[in-house]
Amino acid sequence: MLNLIAAVRRKPGMTHHAFLHYLQHVHGSLAAENPLHVRRYVQNHVFDASFGSEEDPTHLTDFGRDSVTELHFENMEALAATMADPYTREVIGPDGAHFSDMPSALALLARPAVLMPPPSSAEEGQVKVLHFIRMSEGLDQDSFTERWQTAHEKVLAEDEPQAGALRGYIQHRQVSGAEKALRHFGGREEPAYEGVAVLYYASPGDALTHFPSYERSLREHSAETGGVYDPSRSFVLYSREVTIFQRP
Repeated sequence: MLNLIAAVRRKPGMTHHAFLHYLQHVHGSLAAENPLHVRRYVQNHVFDASFGSEEDPTHLTDFGRDSVTELHFENMEALAATMADPYTREVIGPDGAHFSDMPSALALLARPAVLMPPPSSAEEGQVKVLHFIRMSEGLDQDSFTERWQTAHEKVLAEDEPQAGALRGYIQHRQVSGAEKALRHFGGREEPAYEGVAVLYYASPGDALTHFPSYERSLREHSAETGGVYDPSRSFVLYSREVTIFQRP
């Protein structure tokens, strides 16, 4: 399974509410009319966020996100066929300009590693936290992935409240081979992030209470191993999941 992920923000002059309404009910409906080879299409509607670290005041120039799109594919062939289809190129792609600040889109292709199975369906009140992670300089993708998983496991092993609050955890690990597909969202062809952690919590209160503590512990374990990720260039989005369609 492959997941094409894009963090987008609304076009200038548009409200967050209007953006989410258009994204779900207009753009989402267009996609649902002709799913092509997409196995599952999910929108994550952002209601809160944090960016970078306290020590880095320059992060504001790169961030600010309203939603995260997830397109799930069985394999690379299904992804390529979807992106090459006239419906994608002539209908879905051009519609993005009606709601998205497309040049600022941040996208990556990833393979999900389910380390804690999430709830089977979006329960009422459930919150999904997406942590976009930039790996530390000097690491390769394999070393980063190994250290990232180890740091996460140490946090849960040493912090019982964090382990108890977490309802599910998935690491989306960047894979190569679909750089041109990232342009579908309007941003750069090279992925800016090497991974996205997805954490599930039962409520907004749980997410906003526990995730900041989790992330602080993750940073500490990152420092102990010589660095896993760059907090000043990473960001966190608190969202509610909206499934546009899911094929059997």
